[in-house]
Amino acid sequence: MEKLYSLINEKMKENSKVLIGISGISLSGKTTFANKLKERYQSQYKVYTISLEDNQDVLNESLSNINPSKYYYENAYDFSSIENEIKNAYKSNDIIIIEGALIFKNTVNINFDIRVWLDCTFTSSIERSSEEKKDLYGDYFMWLQRQHFSIDSPKAKADVIITNDKILEKESEVFIDLLNNPSSVDKMKWLYEPKIWKVGENGIYVEPDKVTDFWQRTHYGFRNDNAHMLYMETEKDFNMTTKVKFNPINQFDQCGLAVRIDEDNWLKTSIEYELDNPPKLGAVVTNLGYSDWSTQELDKQLDEAEFRISRQGKDYKIEVNVLNKGWRQLRICHLHSSEKSVKCGIYCCSPIDSGYNVLFTKLKIEEDFF
Repeated sequence: MEKLYSLINEKMKENSKVLIGISGISLSGKTTFANKLKERYQSQYKVYTISLEDNQDVLNESLSNINPSKYYYENAYDFSSIENEIKNAYKSNDIIIIEGALIFKNTVNINFDIRVWLDCTFTSSIERSSEEKKDLYGDYFMWLQRQHFSIDSPKAKADVIITNDKILEKESEVFIDLLNNPSSVDKMKWLYEPKIWKVGENGIYVEPDKVTDFWQRTHYGFRNDNAHMLYMETEKDFNMTTKVKFNPINQFDQCGLAVRIDEDNWLKTSIEYELDNPPKLGAVVTNLGYSDWSTQELDKQLDEAEFRISRQGKDYKIEVNVLNKGWRQLRICHLHSSEKSVKCGIYCCSPIDSGYNVLFTKLKIEEDFF
């Protein structure tokens, strides 16, 4: 808060006026915060507030649209009229405060002097809603804000981020941290334990058994559910990261990360050996017993890679870092099962023959608030 007060005081000294934008997800406390800010300064300055409430007319119209949240995102507010209101407010006020969703859209041409983001989880937003509107806030408005995040990165535009959620005030739980807490790996279990493996100073070493893989039905017809997966179980959202070094021998030798509910519902991401050709990055998503496989071909042989999977409810984001070029998105996907608890961890396999060896030098699974 002190940072915000300092910024306001600086802007008032510089320009004698200041335009403040306050945004955040639905029910993050924008209106309450704007009123408190007004109370703080109205004894010194003339303060004018503009509140962008939910547009019920557009909401009703959007519900008959094939993409209701997208329709609302594009049509909720007439920002040109809001800009005119700001101009008029400048004539007789010192501090103008605008609060509401979507005011930090890329297409909104309001030159805020200070942008404030109220940080809040979707979990708390839904809890704060009335019983009759929980589905609306847990579905419609959540998708609206997630589109906003993807397109506009509103939080990244903020000059000040203020936490307004008790969930965010606590530290994220670190479930597994191979580098900083090697003994945390003791909490993990094997699904299809390999004959040869060990946890050493350099990481988790595995030699996959031959004819092992995860795949279900699609295109090839066969079903194989015996890859080696070292996992923990959780109902929470998380970020999971691994770094792996490998010495492939046979075609399709692979290693990476996996998330699993059961043999018919799971996902995996890996780097897969292709003999004389460069390896493939891949992600397999299996729903209702059918696998689909997306790939990206590389232009050179590699012997190490990093993978990251982020869980948000039933949705997952898969990222990869190869050749130290930084994280890039490999896939966004959805597991349809209603089961909340999932197995998550590292995996490797050798669909053809033995001889492959893998060293997971890093593994971290950490709670992520959604």
